[in-house]
Amino acid sequence: MEKNTGILIVDDEKNILSSLKRLLQNEGYQIFIALSGMEGLEILKREKIGVVASDLMMPEMDGVTFLDKASEITPDAVLMLLTGHATLDNAVNAINRLGLFSFIIKPWKSEVIKSDFSRAFDKYNLVVDNKRLHDLTMEQNKKLAEWTETLEERVKIRTLLLEEAVGDTISILARIAESKDNTPEGHIYRVSNMVFELSKKLGLSDDDSERISQFSMLHDIGKVIVKDDILIKERDGIPLTSGELKHSRNHTILGEELLGVKPFYQIGRQIARSHHENWDGSGYPDGLALEEIPLAARIVAVVDMFDQLAYNKKYTKTTAVEALKTIRNLSGVNFDPSVVESFIRMKCSHLNHKRQSMGNTTIAVNA
Repeated sequence: MEKNTGILIVDDEKNILSSLKRLLQNEGYQIFIALSGMEGLEILKREKIGVVASDLMMPEMDGVTFLDKASEITPDAVLMLLTGHATLDNAVNAINRLGLFSFIIKPWKSEVIKSDFSRAFDKYNLVVDNKRLHDLTMEQNKKLAEWTETLEERVKIRTLLLEEAVGDTISILARIAESKDNTPEGHIYRVSNMVFELSKKLGLSDDDSERISQFSMLHDIGKVIVKDDILIKERDGIPLTSGELKHSRNHTILGEELLGVKPFYQIGRQIARSHHENWDGSGYPDGLALEEIPLAARIVAVVDMFDQLAYNKKYTKTTAVEALKTIRNLSGVNFDPSVVESFIRMKCSHLNHKRQSMGNTTIAVNA
């Protein structure tokens, strides 16, 4: 960036202006001179000036008034005052009032005045550089903020698209598994919705509840690998041989394996493997008991059983209330009692709201 070397000297005495111009002409400055304050203001309006030096005592417009107006035109310019001994007190007062850089006493010493102008430009350049750095920093901060905002928006959009893609993939896999299994139509979606609400009732966050709800759809994903003839026998209620039963139950381990090893699918793997574990340790595949069973799997186990009882064609005579009573009877055996209680309260609330809207009496599920 090109440095500003412009000096404006204002004095109503031509010999003073000529003397100062000769003194400074070899110092590398671009020197402008004016015989009055008005002339000096016009120069300031059209030229790039870094240092302004003005005589104090001038007709029409004194030096203090001129420098005051000059600072409005060029706020960054360094202001200096020329004065004689007789007006020294006035000069000091002007310095204090306007914040002037310094004053030059007439008659001056050549080296002193050269030094004063050199220091004045040092200050000017420092002020300008600091201001430029500040402006640059503000501009960079603005660009960084805009870039960050844009990046955050892009990440948000990409995340939403990724989540949507993952959700679509999970839904497709779940429907494939459901098509092979003996489950009532819409089972995976009802389970997913109930799991989300139950998770919230149990005090889990929206994100955790959503994650468990989403992966609950894949609780039986392992059945896509189970032999079709075994699934058909299960659907038709035909007893399985011990080998067939073992193969069928292996869908829990197969489901876990299908979901890979990525951390994102951890909850899905827990649900797939452990949703047939029982609270008393009598379940499979690992015989886990109590809180050894992942919470997500405990939640899905209760909801899955309820939906199977309430909607499966094999249990067409089972009402929602009867299904809830069956769930209550299995509390502490198959299911986590705290999960069961929250689920029953949740479903009774729904059923009572429905009954009240139809003018019927409320219900309760007793032990």
